[in-house]
Amino acid sequence: MPVKKITKKFNYSKKDLIELVLKIDDYKNFLPWCINSKIITTDKNKENLKITADLEIGFKTFREVYTSKVLYNNKTSKIEVTSVSGNIKKLSNIWEFEIIDKKSCNVIFFIDIELKNPLINIIFNKFFNYGFEKILNSFEQRAKETIKY
Repeated sequence: MPVKKITKKFNYSKKDLIELVLKIDDYKNFLPWCINSKIITTDKNKENLKITADLEIGFKTFREVYTSKVLYNNKTSKIEVTSVSGNIKKLSNIWEFEIIDKKSCNVIFFIDIELKNPLINIIFNKFFNYGFEKILNSFEQRAKETIKY
């Protein structure tokens, strides 16, 4: 099962990047292999935002919908994603944001993922690093396109 943690500097504010990550409905417009993305429910209080969302992932003839729970903690500025249903056996995906200055921050991105199907999991493991970089770069490109200073 692939596990990866990376820290990357982004030249955008913490607030703008958090908003970008939480706009799950927009993932279908920029995230590689994401065919559809949809927020199912939201529950917001003073400290937390809880989202249930579906992502439809596809490549060639392979398509899979999985549901995840997204928890954003306003005090810690941490976004935690876990799998609820679909072909994902285990998912721990954490986004953390550290302010550098008004217009830049470090994003600490952690993912630990395992698929239910052992054969697909083997293939997935071989392409994980490539996919990880492509996805992280897509968030950076989306920030360039949508965040204006």
